Amino acid sequence: MNEIKINLSDYEPSGAGALGESYISQKDPNILLKLYSSEREQMGYDEYERACKVYSIGVPCPEPGKLVRTEDGLLGIQFRRIVGKKSYARALGEHPERLEEYAARFAEECKKLHSIHPEPGLFPTAKEQCLMHIRLDKFLSDEEKAGLERYVNNLPDADTALHGDLHYGNIIFTEDGTQYFIDLGEFCTGSPLFDLTIVYRQTCLKPETFIKENYHIDAATARAFWRAFVKYYFGQEARIEEVEAMLEPYNALRSLALEQSLGKYHPDIRPELHNMIEYPFFK
Repeated sequence: MNEIKINLSDYEPSGAGALGESYISQKDPNILLKLYSSEREQMGYDEYERACKVYSIGVPCPEPGKLVRTEDGLLGIQFRRIVGKKSYARALGEHPERLEEYAARFAEECKKLHSIHPEPGLFPTAKEQCLMHIRLDKFLSDEEKAGLERYVNNLPDADTALHGDLHYGNIIFTEDGTQYFIDLGEFCTGSPLFDLTIVYRQTCLKPETFIKENYHIDAATARAFWRAFVKYYFGQEARIEEVEAMLEPYNALRSLALEQSLGKYHPDIRPELHNMIEYPFFK
């Protein structure tokens, strides 16, 4: 991929996220720079490649520009800046009284995404990404890896567009109601249950300190958002406990992906993983 050299002094800091820092160009305020730390450089390449493809198929997202390199050797991506944007998490923190409205709008955007069927092979599948995480995990035995690979291969196939890291911080909107998906480095295809599991994890399964720091709301509000989201995504008659039970196997797999990417052992998920390995369709 072609890269251009930039001087970071030409940019003003505008924020920081889980994967890197963002800056606004002083020469052109319509340019947002997303900068990656050296250890996350491959994530930057992945996001640039997938963001370009996502934009090309018409999924609403900030237009990707050039791949750049700072004088200190850090990789970055220039995007068209979305002025006045706000994530659903931020909006909910500022206006908790609008929870039902935000949950309905967020669910509608998720359903629109999950109605898209990209050309086969344009993106990796969620199952392929799961298998990669399993194979690279340093904390799994060969027997555990083999069992989990069998489990993943037996999950339902689908060609639905998936964000890959879908949560209420990764859809933004402007005052005129225009909405965009951001942070597209894990965009893929597969069952929507992969995406919905992430919404569930980020609203219900994270500690309150994490939710407050990353999403600007308390845990009770996050869980209320999840309950409303289920109603608007699945229908008014949907039963929360049935939806959550359906997502549990995908939740354990997502924990494995984070274990592999963060290099941290998660003993709490081992019982669930072993239950998956022993699932009856392997008998």
